[in-house]
This record gives sequence, C-alpha cells and structure tokens, in this order.
Amino acid sequence: MINPALLINLKRCFGVFRTNHPKAIQFAEVVSERITEGSVVEINVQFPDGTKSKANIKVNKNDIDLIGELRGAVGK
Repeated sequence: MINPALLINLKRCFGVFRTNHPKAIQFAEVVSERITEGSVVEINVQFPDGTKSKANIKVNKNDIDLIGELRGAVGK
C-alpha cells in the first residue's frame, strides 16, 4: 500500500522541480509523445569538478507502458 503522506510529499517536490526547471518538463513532455520502442535515451551529467558521466537505455515495450502510466498519473 502506498503511503498517502509520501504521495503528498512527492507532489510537492515535483511542483518545486517544475518551477525550478520548466524547460526540462517541457522537453520531457514533448519527447515522451515521440518515444517508441527502440529509441535510445541518453543521460549526460557534468559534475562541478568537471568530470562527466553518461548512461543510456534502449527503450522496450515495458518502458513504453511505464511512460503511459506516468503520463496518465500526471494527467497528460
């Protein structure tokens, strides 16, 4: 069972993230509509000390289902 207090806190945190990073949310909304099975999602991080880290995933059917569930949960 999901803790309702946790959900309330997650909603608050997501609201803060949305306010702080509106372009990231817009980007996620646009690409989530276009991602299909076989798409590659890559994340690059540059740390304050200048080092970098990168990872990627090849999207599969389960990932598409998860994206659909998340979009439904946020009303998109």
